[in-house]
Amino acid sequence: MKIAFTKIEKPPLAKMSMGFAILSILVMLILLIFFSCFKISWTNMTNEKTFQNIKIMLIILFTLGLIFSILIAVSWFLADLGKIIDNKMQFILLSIISFSFINIVILFYLFHKNKTNKQKWKITWKFFGWKKFSIYEIVLGGVFTALTIVFAYLEQFMPGLVIGVGLTFKYVILIVIGVVISPILAICVGITAALLSILFVGPGHIISPWSFLLDYFVPMMMPGIVSLLRFTIKPEKSYINYLNYIIIGFLNSFGVFISQTISGIFVWTVLISVPNWGANTFLYSIIINTIHVWPLTYPLTQILIIPAIKVASLISKNKLLT
Repeated sequence: MKIAFTKIEKPPLAKMSMGFAILSILVMLILLIFFSCFKISWTNMTNEKTFQNIKIMLIILFTLGLIFSILIAVSWFLADLGKIIDNKMQFILLSIISFSFINIVILFYLFHKNKTNKQKWKITWKFFGWKKFSIYEIVLGGVFTALTIVFAYLEQFMPGLVIGVGLTFKYVILIVIGVVISPILAICVGITAALLSILFVGPGHIISPWSFLLDYFVPMMMPGIVSLLRFTIKPEKSYINYLNYIIIGFLNSFGVFISQTISGIFVWTVLISVPNWGANTFLYSIIINTIHVWPLTYPLTQILIIPAIKVASLISKNKLLT
């Protein structure tokens, strides 16, 4: 990917936003260093395991904040006003993720001041990927369903940081289906894989119908829902295009995180006692699912979806499998 570092004209507010993004990088870096050195003796806590889980969660949180602060700073540096306006969703999401809340206010002001009379979107069934599928696409959907089930089975043997959580890369297949073929097909494959997972998932992982719905069914639909943003993925090589891959990967992991955190709060911590946490089941679920999703599932998914989508797009375009 070649990036031309030419001088780009920006309005003063855009330059100010770049300054706030750089300040956010420094704040995240300081907080990351501080919590990396954090000790239990500095608190009133007595349980070492609880303290370590909270510490890991904070380190993960500020590491993500640092990474996305760097991304939004680079975005402000490389983009002119036209790029910022054309990619408003990306800039707003990156500002939220990097905790650059001042930049959000500036962005909305820039969007309001530079409103254009672009034609509004007309959402049709085609937007959701509803179409007449070819035999090739149906067969490919069946193959991907089988792969998703195999990956879901193998994740039981993957290493984890805490009990009940581990590596998983089943979402990569579903994102590829959604972006390359159809979001509707990805949702159908996810639902099928979730239903068939009942056959091999141990009883300790599904403790109620609500547990199955929030821990398996909804997360397996999430890649198909997120792949509705596939219109942002374009064939050309550009910084913004690669940024869209990152946003799709992040939103998928965020959706999985929300669903499984709700499951932890209202299902797991109600049916299974959580030692040393008492009434703080809300915090417990957030910490455990943060440790599960963000240092394990998200980086693996994010790394794999870019080459996977590119290869699948090439195969689909040339129909090498037919």
